[in-house]
Amino acid sequence: MISSISSTHANTVAPFAPLGRQAVGQESTELKSSSFKALEQAADSARSENRRSPDDSPNQQAEQQRLDTGHRQAGPPDAQAAKDPKEKERLQKEQKEIAELSATDREVRAHEQAHAAVAGAYAGNTTYKFVKGPDGVSYAVGGEVSISTSAIPNDPEATIRKAQQIRNAANAPADPSPQDRSVAAQASRMESEARAQLNAKAAEEARVAEQQSAQKTDAQKSSVEDEASREEEKRAEDKRDIDREQLDLSRRQERAQILERAGKINVDINRRLIEIGAVKGYTAVGSLLNSVA
Repeated sequence: MISSISSTHANTVAPFAPLGRQAVGQESTELKSSSFKALEQAADSARSENRRSPDDSPNQQAEQQRLDTGHRQAGPPDAQAAKDPKEKERLQKEQKEIAELSATDREVRAHEQAHAAVAGAYAGNTTYKFVKGPDGVSYAVGGEVSISTSAIPNDPEATIRKAQQIRNAANAPADPSPQDRSVAAQASRMESEARAQLNAKAAEEARVAEQQSAQKTDAQKSSVEDEASREEEKRAEDKRDIDREQLDLSRRQERAQILERAGKINVDINRRLIEIGAVKGYTAVGSLLNSVA
């Protein structure tokens, strides 16, 4: 089973339980004083399930001799069972219970290890729930891997990747528990929220980009309009200058024509006055000199 936590790592630590032993702190007085736990005479299958390697048991030969001596003193289990049918039935029941506990232990550990392996850095400590079997060995019958399900602040893309990894970790075992499916659903919701944030961020960036583009376009348009306005004003000014020049030229020409007409009229009047004798005509060249002489 996988459980969600708000922090990155769990604070609980599962008690260390060497293979074939009870968890540390849960041993009996006899077990604490010995490097091996004495097993029931008929628990051969359990010993095969939980025995330690020779490297982990430097006193294995001495301990095995002690166990063999105890077995010889107690007598063969088959002999005792043959004498007492009830004892035989009890031993068979214990062997079945030990086999079931051993199988459950393997399934629980494989289940939790699958969670932890896929969760990777987001997985915290793994804790187990133990029960003591008829052979005195503690077997795991339940377990839990704590995992961080909090979003990564200000990073929707990283949150999406984390949510996907958490969901894969929750669904990693072949038989996810209801709690596993709940964590997977929580991861899916976190992914959806992160995607919504990512889409909102993208939409906001697109809106800002569009606004900046519109402002740039408006500025360019305004610049073009201003330039066109200046060109239009320049053309109008040029036209006014041309009009003024043409007006001045027209006025000069008109004045010249008036003066020309006035001169002609004046000449014509003088000519008529001379003709009628109202005025004396111009003296011919040399006449004044001739008269004086």
